[in-house]
Amino acid sequence: MQETLHYYLDHSSATVNLTLTDRQFIAETQGKGVLDKPQHINILISSIKKYCLVATNKVQNLNNARSAGDYTYDSEFIFLYPDGQKMKTKRIFVDSLDANFVTLLNELKHKQPNASLLHLPQEEALKQIGVTPAAKTIRTFLWLLVGIPAIVLLIFILTKILKH
Repeated sequence: MQETLHYYLDHSSATVNLTLTDRQFIAETQGKGVLDKPQHINILISSIKKYCLVATNKVQNLNNARSAGDYTYDSEFIFLYPDGQKMKTKRIFVDSLDANFVTLLNELKHKQPNASLLHLPQEEALKQIGVTPAAKTIRTFLWLLVGIPAIVLLIFILTKILKH
């Protein structure tokens, strides 16, 4: 019987606790926002269909004009698993160089090698899991936040000009 492996990370926006036993993979996360609820995923290792590790970008690390960012994590661990009749993905910030995480990931590769997408380029791994890259999501969000109001304002201004 193999010993239980643990990985823990406390970063600016959440805590992460990953556990790997002989048969189970347990992911517990708790956001630090007022409305954040703890999330608990407890599945058989064999249930993990695909997983990958993707580097974070500056926006994900909260690097902006007012903050130097949080670099206690450098990657997202993303995995695909069944939840009832549908497939779900979970994205978790991790420190990919942490010895405990490396050990846990190596054991996961040993126990569920066919699910590993670690050998693929990041874009291909994300595509196979079926998730959008963070950079694209951020661009879409910014377009929705800035682009749509700008278009509405432009239409409003044009209707005022054309009425005169």
